[in-house]
This record gives sequence, structure tokens and C-alpha cells, in this order.
Amino acid sequence: MNITDRHYYDRNYCAIITPFKADSLEIDYDAFREHIQYFTRDPQYAKQKGSFIVNPEAAEMFYMTREERKNLIKIMMEERLDDMPIFAGVFGVTVDEAIECALDAKELGVDGLFIFPPTGTMEVSIAIDNVKYPEVWTRWVMAIDDAVDLPIILHPAAPYSNNWGLSLPINCIKMLLDNIPNIVGYKMIYGNDAVSFRVAHFLRSYPRHVSILNVPFYGWLEAEMCGLVDGTVQGAWNWGKEVYYALAEAKEKNDFTEVGKVMSKQIIPLFEYIYEGGARVHIRYKLATWLRGNISHPYMLPPMGPPTKEEAETLYTIIENSGLSLISREEFKTVLAKQEAILSTGIKRNKQSYV
Repeated sequence: MNITDRHYYDRNYCAIITPFKADSLEIDYDAFREHIQYFTRDPQYAKQKGSFIVNPEAAEMFYMTREERKNLIKIMMEERLDDMPIFAGVFGVTVDEAIECALDAKELGVDGLFIFPPTGTMEVSIAIDNVKYPEVWTRWVMAIDDAVDLPIILHPAAPYSNNWGLSLPINCIKMLLDNIPNIVGYKMIYGNDAVSFRVAHFLRSYPRHVSILNVPFYGWLEAEMCGLVDGTVQGAWNWGKEVYYALAEAKEKNDFTEVGKVMSKQIIPLFEYIYEGGARVHIRYKLATWLRGNISHPYMLPPMGPPTKEEAETLYTIIENSGLSLISREEFKTVLAKQEAILSTGIKRNKQSYV
């Protein structure tokens, strides 16, 4: 594919979540449309070069049916604004399943693909050594690219290592970029500022531009001042767009006292808790989005677990202390009391089905 302006993909992408109906784990397509409009009808979002990843990990796309994923893409393409590139999550256990997922997205008009890691056996998931065997990731993405030919943003999650945190080593990234010119963006998820800076410097030194898509957290401001950030791919937009606006406004005015206030009061406390340990990130994304009043409940498709009462109480207090708006305590208690009834709708078979 001939990509003429690679900087076009320097955006703030919301990894948009999937709302469910109030009393079940059935997708609420009307609520999904309204959640998109929560951004697209807000002039500030366009001003901040906001865009979307539809069917990201935060949307529970691994546990949806093919038709559900397609339906969400259709709505997104109806609601997106002009000059707003849309990337769609691509996942499959087999490469053929991933290609099918990508072709569905292309047929529905998306502008690019957001490709997840190979998965399944331990050799390509929890035990993979991407330093010694960079061809595993490379062949995976090449197969999808050869079949679909669209711009690609990588979601380069990998097993944790001391040298490379939670993502890919530079030699693997280089092999990917050398073989796949359609890669236009790279999501930075290292969980380690020193490693993140090393990789960002490598990406900046690469002969063609690759959007460095970061997380607004600790080292982000330093990376931005060093010219090592081009945008975000972030589920936190679902619950924190006002925080990002406040930060952007303070930076525009060169008011670093205000930047510090926003970071210390509204960003750091929430991010410290939501990203704590890394094992509850998407559960807490959805919990925060519900607490802000943007969806009807925080529960996710199985096997994703529900937030605990302690998590809900803790995050409620953190958001309350940040000054952001919240649902009422009455709604908070009512929805938490429905947890088991809502979760039970996520399993379509009952015991009789197995007899």
C-alpha cells in the first residue's frame, strides 16, 4: 500500500470499550453509538486529534462473535467524523482466523488494522522468546498484511522480561518494520520508562516515520519534550477525556504549575491504581467508565472476572478525590447488588445442556 503521509496517523486513539445492556452481558448497540457520540459531539476531542480503535482488547473483542465485532465496526464507521482514521482490532487463534477478522474490517471500510499478538500454545504466547525468535511475530503480521494491505498499528504485548518489560525487543521491531512497510504506528506498553525511551529513540531513528503511541503517565511528559511521542492508544479516554483536555490546555499555556496539578491530582492517582500490577487493567478501565456514568454497569464477558467490592469502593474514592464527576452512591450500590444476576447471562449453556 502506498502511504503518502505517515504523520497522518499521529493521533490520540481511544481504545473504545463495549457497553452492555443494563441487566445482561448482551451488547447494547445503541449505548455503543452514544458512547462514540460522547467523543464525536465534543469539539475538544477533534481539536486533540482524537480518533478510535474499534474492537480493541479493552472492548473484550477476544470473547465476541464475528458478527458482534462486525456490528460494532459498522456503527463506528457511521459515527466517525471526517478526517478521523479508524483502526480495527485483529485477532485469531489461527492465522486464517486473524486474516478473516482483518478482511471483515477492511470490507466495512476501516482505515487500518490494530494487530494483536499471536496466541494459543505457550511457544507463541506465554513462553515466547522474541529476542531469539523474532520471526514468530514477523510472520504473523506479514501473513495478515499480505492478505489485507492496510496501514497497521501494532499492539506488541509480550511476556514480561527484565530487559524488555511487557513488549517487543528492538531486534524484533526492526525485523517487523523492515519486512512490513504498512506498519504506521507502535503502541508503547513497556511498563518501564528506561526501556520505553530506548525503543522510542530507535523508532525515531528508523528511516521512515512510525507513530509512537504512548500512555499519559510518568515518563510521558519527558518523552513528549524530547520529541518521542506522537499520540496515544489508550483505554483511559473512556473515563478520562476531561483530564487529557485539562493537561493539553495547561501545556498550551506553558503553565507547568497547572500541568503538575493535573498530573498529581487527576492522572497519577487513577493510573497508579488502574495499572497496579498489570493484571486488572481492563477490568478497572470498565469499572472507571461505569463510575463516571458512561456505561450501565462494569461487568465483562467471561472469562474476564468482575471487579471486587473493594476495587469498586477504592476507585470510587480515588475518582471522587480527583474532582471528576461520578454516579450516585445509590446507583453504585444498586448495580453492585445485581452482579451475580448479570454475570449469569454470560454463560449461554446450563447444566441440562451437557446431559
